[in-house]
Amino acid sequence: MPRQRVVKYPPKRGKLSKSTIERAVKEVLEARGVPIKPKRDTYKYHLKRGSKIIQSGITNDLDRREKEHRRNYGKEVHIQQVGNRTTREGAT
Repeated sequence: MPRQRVVKYPPKRGKLSKSTIERAVKEVLEARGVPIKPKRDTYKYHLKRGSKIIQSGITNDLDRREKEHRRNYGKEVHIQQVGNRTTREGAT
């Protein structure tokens, strides 16, 4: 009995997610030897209460992350961006 071929892309049902499409495009470009620039879509930030830093982190959406922190720490906290946007790997 012949072995069945496993196909990664596209998934059997539903819409293709953005990450699935990006991953597939990246694989094709890498296979062809095309250099890929990493996306600079990540922010480093300090979560502050007044002038005191209570936490540091990274995110790709500062407004959303600030709302999440306010649910946990209260309304008096705010986020201050540190530096410029960077790649995910460069931010860690």
